[in-house]
Amino acid sequence: MRPLNQSERKVLTLLEENCRLSANQIAKKTRLSPEGVLKMIKRLEEARVITRFNTKINYARVGYKIYPVHIKLLKLNTAIISEIKEIISKHKTCAWYTFCEGEYDLLLSFKILSEKEKLDMNQLLLEISDNVLEKEISIVLHAFEIGKSFLDQEYTAKLFPTFNHYLEKAELSDEEVEILNILKSNSRETVLNLSKKVNLSTRVVSSKIKKLEKLKVISGFKTKINTATLSFQPCIALISLGKYNDQELQKFMTYCQQKRGINYLVRQIGKYDMELTIDIHNVNDFYKLMNDIREQFIFIKKITTLISKESS
Repeated sequence: MRPLNQSERKVLTLLEENCRLSANQIAKKTRLSPEGVLKMIKRLEEARVITRFNTKINYARVGYKIYPVHIKLLKLNTAIISEIKEIISKHKTCAWYTFCEGEYDLLLSFKILSEKEKLDMNQLLLEISDNVLEKEISIVLHAFEIGKSFLDQEYTAKLFPTFNHYLEKAELSDEEVEILNILKSNSRETVLNLSKKVNLSTRVVSSKIKKLEKLKVISGFKTKINTATLSFQPCIALISLGKYNDQELQKFMTYCQQKRGINYLVRQIGKYDMELTIDIHNVNDFYKLMNDIREQFIFIKKITTLISKESS
């Protein structure tokens, strides 16, 4: 993929903030024509820069718990990767995975709604156990995704909470669940198409989407970008914390929100207290970022770095 031009950078940044913006809304913000916006989005999809339009859900509000699992394999080669990917594909509770280089070879994230789904998680881990040397299981407390900016100026990115253990499950109607599931597949689905699919008026559909946002079930709408097409290297930082107060933690959260490249943050109970997912142009920049974090936040005791090789 060639480098993005300035117009593409503007459009992608707006879609990262809210990918339900219409072509007319984007056109007004970028001084492009609506037709030009639609052609640009289609071109970015065809180039696999944009791979999906996501609805970001706070999974605590729909009753889920999230369990990250960090695995050290006995060995790692293409045959083992293929074998493990095949096993993962048969288990819907595994929401995400990545193979990597570093202290761990495989990271998994499980989204669990019921005791039955815990058994499915256990079955997956059992099926790959012949290849596993050791594993660490954690419990997520908070998680949020950070919108990306492709513009050169300073930018405070939008946060998309995806889990908050303080929040209880929201009571949703069957129609609201159906709307949520359709938006999960494509967050740019128009209200008109949604109304036809769920057999409700456009006014009612719009009202229910606003309700889902007000209830913090939906935390926003953003693109899923294949950063490899833009020459980014995905990296992961596993962080152990010492004692800290709320003010220090908030300062670190703000740092992550404003630091270009950091796109996902998880707070958890486990061997590591925090996990960052970062897109960087080269590995040296990644290590510079880690050194900057160590220097600025003295409550950070240890950072373990991983280089992601293949993700879901």
